[in-house]
Amino acid sequence: MTYFRVRYTLLATAFLAALTFGYVAVMTHSGWAAILFTVFSALLALGVYDLIQPRHAVLRNYPIIGHIRYLMEAIRPEIRQYLLESDQDEEPFSRETRSLVYQRAKGVEDKKPFGTSEHVYESGYAWVTHSAMPKHITDSDFRVRIGGSKCTQPYDASIYNISAMSFGSLSANAIQALNAGARQGGFAHDTGEGGISRSPSARW
Repeated sequence: MTYFRVRYTLLATAFLAALTFGYVAVMTHSGWAAILFTVFSALLALGVYDLIQPRHAVLRNYPIIGHIRYLMEAIRPEIRQYLLESDQDEEPFSRETRSLVYQRAKGVEDKKPFGTSEHVYESGYAWVTHSAMPKHITDSDFRVRIGGSKCTQPYDASIYNISAMSFGSLSANAIQALNAGARQGGFAHDTGEGGISRSPSARW
């Protein structure tokens, strides 16, 4: 009986309500009773359809009630966005970042007093801090030697490179611009899905 009550509570309620308001509407000619009879009859028809439809097991096992699950699933992104997630959640742009862009685009004051709103002492938080005694870096090329002592042809490669992307969605001019930039910077250019570019300025 407990299992029955959980599964068919709304279906049984819709049936009894439709029967009751239908009787009242016929006996008293009440407009409100007729409206309620129509509403509960529609719910009853929905529940019967849920019982006989073959596509959704949730609706077949939980007629009428199962629609609540699909409703909550449909509005889940909105519920998270407006009620649950914080200003720092979501990638690649958080609500805090989007709000900053919107404010600056509208010419609205975007500064917040009293320091930062970030949790700077939490595990995993990363930042760049200034040095009290900065060291002058003479070599700004930032290259690493590839090949050990037994390598016959070691070479230096830049730590900055153009990673792979779907170059099929880019134009030929864009590919050539990336090739030219890679050549000027002296670093590698992974051509990704688009294969090797025909650009004469390509170095790799």
